Amino acid sequence: MSDPLQNGYDKVIQMLDGSGFPYRLHDHPPVRTIEDARKSVPHLTRNLLKTVAFRIKDAGWVLAAVNGGRRIDYRKLGAAVGVSRRSIRSASPDQVASALGFQIGGVGPFPVIPAASVIFDAALDGRGGVFCGSGRNTRTIEIELPALITLTGARVCLISRE
Repeated sequence: MSDPLQNGYDKVIQMLDGSGFPYRLHDHPPVRTIEDARKSVPHLTRNLLKTVAFRIKDAGWVLAAVNGGRRIDYRKLGAAVGVSRRSIRSASPDQVASALGFQIGGVGPFPVIPAASVIFDAALDGRGGVFCGSGRNTRTIEIELPALITLTGARVCLISRE
């Protein structure tokens, strides 16, 4: 039986390799939170995207990417995906691992399953190179934000709290 955590990472790398966009992988000790990253790999937290996985009641998954220090506004996220705030559920680490194949601390804005959509926070506008999860919490991807938005088919909406 295959390991879903390996599959999620492999799908991300296949997407990146097939895109033609330049990117770089950074290996590092395991990180699970932004605070872990600030302590062990501070150079990778500049322009860090935090991606949070949500379940939408009866409608699949949303991967919401915001600046590492910002929080997601559930009402704004609901409006961006066309559902009420009550239809949005935070996904548990077990759900994220089994459905998406992502480790906690390694969640990235990559739609690795057909039922996943990606939303980038409009507050990210104007950033060049960004760092994001690869599916593993020991590898971080560095890529230009416009390339990442194009690659993931993301929509850009204001979803963070002011």
